[in-house]
Order: sequence, then C-alpha cells, then structure tokens
Amino acid sequence: MKLREYSLGLLLIFGLLNLNWLASSARANCVQADISVQYNISGSREPTERTNDVDLQSDGACRGNVSVTTGVQGNIGGNRRVRQTRRVRQRFANSAHDDNYAGKTIQIRSNPAIDVYNPADNLDY
Repeated sequence: MKLREYSLGLLLIFGLLNLNWLASSARANCVQADISVQYNISGSREPTERTNDVDLQSDGACRGNVSVTTGVQGNIGGNRRVRQTRRVRQRFANSAHDDNYAGKTIQIRSNPAIDVYNPADNLDY
C-alpha cells in the first residue's frame, strides 16, 4: 500500500514538473498576414499584367501583435490588356520586453491571381 502511494506521489510530482515546463515554453508570437485576390474576367486574349509586391518584416523576437492586410482588385468586361498593381508593407519592430516569452513572427500570404476568358465581351451587337 505504501509503495502504491509513493508511486502516485512521484507520478504527481513529475506531472506537475512537466506542466510547469510546458507552460514556460508556450509563446504568444506575432502574426503578419496578407490576404488578397486579383482577378480579370474579360474578352482579352492578352495575359493580365499583374504585380503583387508584399513585404512582411519583423525585427527579432515579437510577442502579442497581429497585423492583417486584405485587398481585392478586379476587372470585369472589355477586351484589352488589363494591368493590376498592388504594394503592401508591414513591419514589426521588436515589441517584446522580455525575449524569454517572445518568439519568431508567423507570416501568412494568400494571394491568388485569377484570369477567366469571356468570349461574350468580343461580340458585336
């Protein structure tokens, strides 16, 4: 009976030590995200001239900040070449006062480019 209680006590102590280690290793990182769509639905047979210049920067360790940019550029109709230009800049300066709880910034980019040829835009009425 004593051996069983002793084993349960050790198990509890090791469990609490592991929990303390796990809690101290958790970090609330920073997140930078850029979500955009560029689309063209037209009768143009020319490829869309498209730029999407995204610059996400983070200096050193970061904690507890979030920055999200979104954008939609679209064209519907016509039969001439389309030009779409987009420029995004995000920067986090080191905002962590205690680097022990700061981590690397998580960066997310989702920027699909969509072209759909619509022959109806070339019909003469």
